[in-house]
Amino acid sequence: MKKRKWLLGCCTMIWVVVATGLWECPAFAQEAVAQSGDASVESQQALEILRNENDGLKTSIDLIGKRLATLEKKNEDAELAALIQAAENEAEKSADDEKPENRNFLWGALALQKLNPEISVSADFLATLIVDKDAEMYSSTGERSGFALREVSLHVQHTLDPYSSFKGAIAFAPGPEPEVAVEEMYITWFGLIPSLSFTVGRFRQNFGIVNRWHAHDLDQTSYPLALRSVLGEEGLAGTGVTVKWFMPPLWADANELLIEITNAENDTLLAGEFFSVPAVVGHLKNYWDLNDNTYFELGVSGLWGMNNKRGYFSEDSNTLKNDPWRQTIAGGMDLTLQWTPLQKAKYRGFTWRTEGYVAKMERSDDPALLRTGESDTDGKRYSFGVYSYVDFKLSEQFFAGIRGDIALPTIRAKTLYAFDVVPYVTFWQSEFVYLRLEYVHEARVPYTRPDGNIFNRTDDRVMLQIDFAAGPHKHEKY
Repeated sequence: MKKRKWLLGCCTMIWVVVATGLWECPAFAQEAVAQSGDASVESQQALEILRNENDGLKTSIDLIGKRLATLEKKNEDAELAALIQAAENEAEKSADDEKPENRNFLWGALALQKLNPEISVSADFLATLIVDKDAEMYSSTGERSGFALREVSLHVQHTLDPYSSFKGAIAFAPGPEPEVAVEEMYITWFGLIPSLSFTVGRFRQNFGIVNRWHAHDLDQTSYPLALRSVLGEEGLAGTGVTVKWFMPPLWADANELLIEITNAENDTLLAGEFFSVPAVVGHLKNYWDLNDNTYFELGVSGLWGMNNKRGYFSEDSNTLKNDPWRQTIAGGMDLTLQWTPLQKAKYRGFTWRTEGYVAKMERSDDPALLRTGESDTDGKRYSFGVYSYVDFKLSEQFFAGIRGDIALPTIRAKTLYAFDVVPYVTFWQSEFVYLRLEYVHEARVPYTRPDGNIFNRTDDRVMLQIDFAAGPHKHEKY
């Protein structure tokens, strides 16, 4: 830097001296010519020579200035390169030095919330207007027109560790006789064995599709008549174990097999609270992608268990008794076709779902079990049911659909087919709240009077359902 300043000073001094001389030389020459008055040719030639020398000096000064600028530029580039090199050396030196420890001081209590389970609360409100053509049901079943908070559910789930998760659902039924029931409470292990998962606890069983869903997640206000008539009013639910195998794609795009072993707690097809032999349920699901907008799912279900009572108290003999062994076999088939256009999935969609059930139950000689005077000639009780519905997504928030059922109930007074027709409209205000307006026409539906006798009813109903949920999981079909 000092060298550059010294060079600039010298060049500046030279330029000043030369410039002064250039200005003084022409002035002196002109004064001499003016005083002589009659300048000779030699004087004019000398003046011309001085002018030429003046131009040459100006050119030299310009060259010196350009050279000076070039030297300054080179000097600046050299200094810049030296600074860059010094910075790089310093950076390398800093990288080699030991870095200080970075410590974040956090209040430990803030991390404890990660240990809390995810909690959701849902409520199901129903306003009903019933027109009973036989005027019999009101006094026999307790069902009446009016308002009802049918159920309040507490849903809890949590990922326990990288290999297991927990889910639970507790239902509270308000009313004259409040009830509390543990609908589900189970733990699932996954990832321990490739393609396999294991579930232990109490859960709704995978017999078909809809039986697995909770009531507030249904596409209609209640479970289909076909399901209730064959499997029981609440469907199949039990305590036991489940093994799920995610099979390699064989004849479909995806295949899944479930085997469930549970207590035979169902009191329609099985032994109810008097079980002693576990029941087995299997479900095979097959999935196909038909195109980018449409998928098709086909499932097959099966059930085997015993329906005889074991270890019950007989008032006649005042002793504990065991019924003879009687088995129940049931099967089912389900199919779902869903169309969701990729570009309009938020506003348009279509679902068609159908399920069929069939059951064979060895007959009991105890009239209190079947509660019917009808005789079965082959010693067996057969029942079946089929439902089908279509559900249209009309806009972002509105859905409309219709369902139809036909069934020969397991518990019945006569061999009469029950059926219903259920049109409905659903408005999803948000993912937290939905409202549903539904009309139901039912015919020949069996119901049990308090004295144990079975009768059939036919009625029409208009219902307004309001469901709301608070929490991270809202309304989920699982």
